[in-house]
Amino acid sequence: MKNYANLGLIILLCCLFFSFFTCFFGGRVEARSYQPVISGSIEGGDRLYTDPGDDGEDPVDYYSYDKIWLRYRQQLAVGEYYYLKIQRQQRIYEHSDSYDNLTRELEGNYTFYLSEKLRNRIVLLLRDKDYLVPEYDYKSYQTYRIQYTLQYDLSQEHDWELVLQRQQNKYDPLLNRDYYLDRLGFNWSWDISDNLRIQSRFQVDRQLNDKGSASTDKYGRRLTLNFRYRI
Repeated sequence: MKNYANLGLIILLCCLFFSFFTCFFGGRVEARSYQPVISGSIEGGDRLYTDPGDDGEDPVDYYSYDKIWLRYRQQLAVGEYYYLKIQRQQRIYEHSDSYDNLTRELEGNYTFYLSEKLRNRIVLLLRDKDYLVPEYDYKSYQTYRIQYTLQYDLSQEHDWELVLQRQQNKYDPLLNRDYYLDRLGFNWSWDISDNLRIQSRFQVDRQLNDKGSASTDKYGRRLTLNFRYRI
């Protein structure tokens, strides 16, 4: 399954979206002398699987991978910026060729202040994952995700964060496996003292499948409490 026309259109819209901020904030960036930064990484490696005590002459499996990404980041003001990131990753197995895959991603992030205490973050992610062996192409899918984060600096002791996310995974239409994943999260940080910090997170997830799908809808909740204490 490949829906490159739709993916290409969305990539183009994302590029235009972030290009708008480049033009809109161009004077502001120049006035503050913020220079754009281009960063990237190239990585390659492999992994060998063997039975216990085996010297590797008869491996259970072996795979090699390569990963490359490039990011363009523009600072707009203190705490305000945007970036565009593209990534490509490939993994090839020697025996388990049903897992051979190629993944391409485009991610955009725009972070800005609404007020002195209130900050927004919008993150868009497009992912295209192709399984390379033809008989396993049905496992290929595309992911479209938008995440909105609202951060509120209530006081020196308290910080709040609200996270809203919607994700869609699309497969071959004949398989009827498409689904939506919605997420709502609330984070609270509390500096009780100079030595003690409490962090909590409450998260609700909901996965809704297309009507007639063989998969079940899923609902989940998670509550996390972390602390850090300096002795």
